[in-house]
Amino acid sequence: MEIAGFLASILIGISLGLIGGGGSILTVPVLVYLFQVDAVLATTYSLFVVGATSLVGSTSYFKNNLIDLKTVITFGLPSIVGVYLSRHFILPQIPNTLFQIGDFHVSKSMFLMLVFAVLMLVASFKMIKKDKH
Repeated sequence: MEIAGFLASILIGISLGLIGGGGSILTVPVLVYLFQVDAVLATTYSLFVVGATSLVGSTSYFKNNLIDLKTVITFGLPSIVGVYLSRHFILPQIPNTLFQIGDFHVSKSMFLMLVFAVLMLVASFKMIKKDKH
């Protein structure tokens, strides 16, 4: 399974290089299903991996003055604060078992992966749907 995970990681890197986005939403399922990392921990790893990769990839743009620092501050700082606050205060408050129907338990990790699946479906639908404007 690890070989498939490494191959998927290479494909994620190629897609990031070609289209410039989608790395985090692709990295989480690879970490969970191919590397058997817990979903909550996988989201943390994904934030780090994609953030570090983006930082390295943006250095040449920064050197060539192709980065608008006002936009970085406008969108970047609130994003960092939002991620920190939600991971530090909200995520720990969610119980490990959200609900149970008979013998079927819906865990925090399962719910997180379900949210990722829905997000991926909505994003893919929006990308292939034609605008009617």
